[in-house]
Amino acid sequence: MTEHPAIEDGRSANVPATRGSTSIGDTRRDRVEEAREQEDDLPVISIADILSILWARKWWLLGAAVLGVALALAYSLTQTPLYRSTATIELNPPTVPILSNGTGSAEEMSVPATDWEFRETQVGILRSRALAERVVQDLELTEEEAAGEGPARGVESLAGDLTRNLSVQPTANSRIIALSYVSPDAGEAARLVNAFAASYIQLTLDRKYDATVAARDFLEGRIATVREDVNAAERELVQYAQANGIILLGGEGDGEGAANSLTGDTLSALNSALAQAQQKRITAEQRYRQAASINETNSSTAQLRQELAGLQAEYEEKSTYLQDSFPEMVRLRSRIDELQRQISSEASRSVAALRAEYQAALAEENSLRGRVSQLSSAALNEREDSIQYNILQRELDTNRALYDALLSRYNEVSVASGIGAAQAAVIDSGQVPAFPFSPDTLRNAIMGLVLGLLLGAILAVLWDRFTNTIKTKDDVKQKLNLAALGAIPKKDKGVELSEELGNPHSEIYEAYANLRTTLQLSTAGGFPRSLLVTSSNPEEGKSTTSYSLAMQLATVGKRVLLIDADMRKPTFAVEQHSDIGLASLLTAGGRAGAHILQTSQQDMFLMPSGPTPPNPANIIRPGRLEEILQELAPHFDVIVLDAPPTLGFADALLLGSVCHGTLFTVESGKTRTRAALTALNQLQMAGVRLLGAVLTKAPLSAEDYSYSYRYYRQAVTDENPRRGLIEALSDETGPDGKWHKADL
Repeated sequence: MTEHPAIEDGRSANVPATRGSTSIGDTRRDRVEEAREQEDDLPVISIADILSILWARKWWLLGAAVLGVALALAYSLTQTPLYRSTATIELNPPTVPILSNGTGSAEEMSVPATDWEFRETQVGILRSRALAERVVQDLELTEEEAAGEGPARGVESLAGDLTRNLSVQPTANSRIIALSYVSPDAGEAARLVNAFAASYIQLTLDRKYDATVAARDFLEGRIATVREDVNAAERELVQYAQANGIILLGGEGDGEGAANSLTGDTLSALNSALAQAQQKRITAEQRYRQAASINETNSSTAQLRQELAGLQAEYEEKSTYLQDSFPEMVRLRSRIDELQRQISSEASRSVAALRAEYQAALAEENSLRGRVSQLSSAALNEREDSIQYNILQRELDTNRALYDALLSRYNEVSVASGIGAAQAAVIDSGQVPAFPFSPDTLRNAIMGLVLGLLLGAILAVLWDRFTNTIKTKDDVKQKLNLAALGAIPKKDKGVELSEELGNPHSEIYEAYANLRTTLQLSTAGGFPRSLLVTSSNPEEGKSTTSYSLAMQLATVGKRVLLIDADMRKPTFAVEQHSDIGLASLLTAGGRAGAHILQTSQQDMFLMPSGPTPPNPANIIRPGRLEEILQELAPHFDVIVLDAPPTLGFADALLLGSVCHGTLFTVESGKTRTRAALTALNQLQMAGVRLLGAVLTKAPLSAEDYSYSYRYYRQAVTDENPRRGLIEALSDETGPDGKWHKADL
């Protein structure tokens, strides 16, 4: 047979020989090792990746949503209906007076206590066990428990149940507090929440009354004690005054509260009299000295002086025309002399009277001065004795003031004890609810749906991340650092794989045709003369890929030999010729052409695996394999070897070491990244020339060619279905109904 040239394609010369070269193989081995070291670190997941994962696991999400809704409905149906009744109360914080006296009343001139502290305190009281026990006692719940069928419980147990079912919610920026009580009985919920509000208000009144009573009792004790102190102080003060001869005038409370002694009062009166006597003496002395110096007379000489002036005027007038010896003139002169004598006599008597008055005033002053001097000495002695007296007086005044203050406060407390101003008031009483608030079936169903979807999404993403499988061609490039040569779509349900492989218009057929073209461009020499197809694990589509590539090459006119190199679990077994095949050729030797069978596909030949050996790895010798391939090379354009999986077996490593290229198959969504990296590392270490990987059973939605294939498929009527993989190689016989060995 004439050796066929390699696939003729001018573009193959332009493709760099990077797929199988030794130097590039070393570089790829380094990249595989690096990827393996980073494999434990999950890649950063994007929103697009999450959406892709969720779409791929949409049935998980639907199932999780249905399960969440079902569980939520089941939970709602099994729960006891609960009713909630709410009452609102307004807090009235106590006021602090800032003016107790004045024009305004104490109520008007006051400010409220700190709101925040007061509100938090009242909320704590509403939640307290003491209030719950008071409600139990007010409603006589213990008697109701005793009358019921169940075992009777105590006050503390019932109060604990009430506290757990009560919620206290303050309203922001206000003094309103909402009390809510939850109970399986609607009427019981309203009754208990109203009981809590009423008991709380009564509790505030009782606490205020108790505080008033306690204050009144305290004041009564203090008043009795202070009263005894006042009495004792008064007795001691009186005894001291008697012992020291201190006589009080005017009584206590006069003036500034201090009493005057007799000596002091007398001294004060004498001082006043002395001052008056001094004034009187000064006045008398002044009048006496003036009268002596200017002969001033009193009013009794005024008439005489007036008469004298008249006579003197008359005498002067008559002297102008009468002689002094004239009788009339003598008479006038005699009368004038008499009047002068009388005036002089009267003036002497007036001066004597003023002198007597002055001397009397002086004597009185001297007498008072002496008396004041005597009483001053006595007053000084008495002042020394009054120091202790004043101390006792001040102590008495202090006790009396304290007694008056306590008595006044006692009277106020006694009046206030009868006036009960509550610190809270009910705004809205709790009403009997018409519908239960729990369980909320609709809300639970929505929450179940949301949680189910969320849980399903989380499980889907976690499953995808932790299983860490290869799903797309991008995963092949990023996770395996390997060229993605193609992606084979997953067949539709209800369609036989054999029909897809034999139908030129099917998506799978076109995908393998695309893979064939890519392999043709993978090396500088075109399609590899010998191609090994393997995978990391079984059932990843390597046998289908081997057969499809062989059939595709035969279709375009290439002589192709398909070698079933999986001697552990052969795929292309021929019962009529079970004694021939690769195993027999490796163990017994002989001519390679005697172990080749011709198929119904023109230019496509098969070398079966042969008898199953005990350990296939022991019979695979790279030297012998290379001899077999060299013997077959002149007769075939391409030799495709379907090898066993790489992990756990050495067969693929030995077979790949003598082939021109190796194609690695990866099942989408099943092959784990760690397993694929391990297999690739083993192949690289064995010197296998990896061309790239093909993704099998890939979802159509993940590939960019899916729409065009579907469009093309719908436009063509399929009238020529092909038979399947095993049928094509196992059932195709010659005209006599038997397999025929190839004539090489």
